[in-house]
Amino acid sequence: MDSDSSGKPDSPINRPGSVEIQLQFGTPPNVETELISNVTDPHLVCNCVSEVLLAPLVNYLKTLGYPLDNAMIWYYSPTARLNVYCGNDPLPFSISIPMFELKDNKLSLTCRGAIRNKFGTVVTLGSTPSTKSKPEEEGSADHKSSRRTKERKIGYIIEKVSKWRKLYNGTPNSKGELQKMTLEEAAAKVGISKKSLDDYLLQLRFGRKFGFNFQEHKDDKVGILRAYVKKCKSLHSYAKKIEDGEPIPADVIQKLQEAGTPACKHNRCCAPNYSLPYKHSEQQPSLPLVYPNYPSF
Repeated sequence: MDSDSSGKPDSPINRPGSVEIQLQFGTPPNVETELISNVTDPHLVCNCVSEVLLAPLVNYLKTLGYPLDNAMIWYYSPTARLNVYCGNDPLPFSISIPMFELKDNKLSLTCRGAIRNKFGTVVTLGSTPSTKSKPEEEGSADHKSSRRTKERKIGYIIEKVSKWRKLYNGTPNSKGELQKMTLEEAAAKVGISKKSLDDYLLQLRFGRKFGFNFQEHKDDKVGILRAYVKKCKSLHSYAKKIEDGEPIPADVIQKLQEAGTPACKHNRCCAPNYSLPYKHSEQQPSLPLVYPNYPSF
């Protein structure tokens, strides 16, 4: 890794000096919107790959008097064009937002009042209150664990997400009239929870952004796509540095030279444009980077 005259490693690139937060908070129908400008260090904290850590920002907003204790928190992703659920306050310190998600250093946060069960305990989104005994809970956990091993295939989730969005956007009936469903109704029709479909849609959009080869991997499990997106997010902060011809750390070069996923048949199968100069020069067939009839999400 490069170092300056003091012998310390260079700071990761593209770290913002400040951000502007558009905050929407409250519980419907009592929702308010505020604009918090010029949020800087020490409240603006980045990790080693220049992603903005969300927990320090939320903690700072709470010190300003915003009622965010135990709130459910989303950030708006302009890349995926949807709100990404991050969890309930207090957030883990590992929750971060890639720099390319901050257009003009602006961040949109939505914070909703916490849901509580009849015992007053905060319920995390997607969980269900339970009064089961411990043996029942352990048995249920084992059952869920066995179900999780049956991970869905990428081609399958593309088909289901495509159908879900079509039902939401509207389909013509026998009279030619456009009939639309809510996202929840469409999810029920498809047979997959809206929470899972939201997650799949996010992964598909990031995969397309980063050059994932959907055609080649349509029969692979969705975990391959998740791992690819996670890897590309960690490398994306170096894209501008590569474009400008600046030095790149050796460990980053090594990752850029590798195949995009363990399932890739060669190292150019799945590759963001900025990584191509680092790929081996062997001649490979030109493969399409989209799944046939890939929907425009």
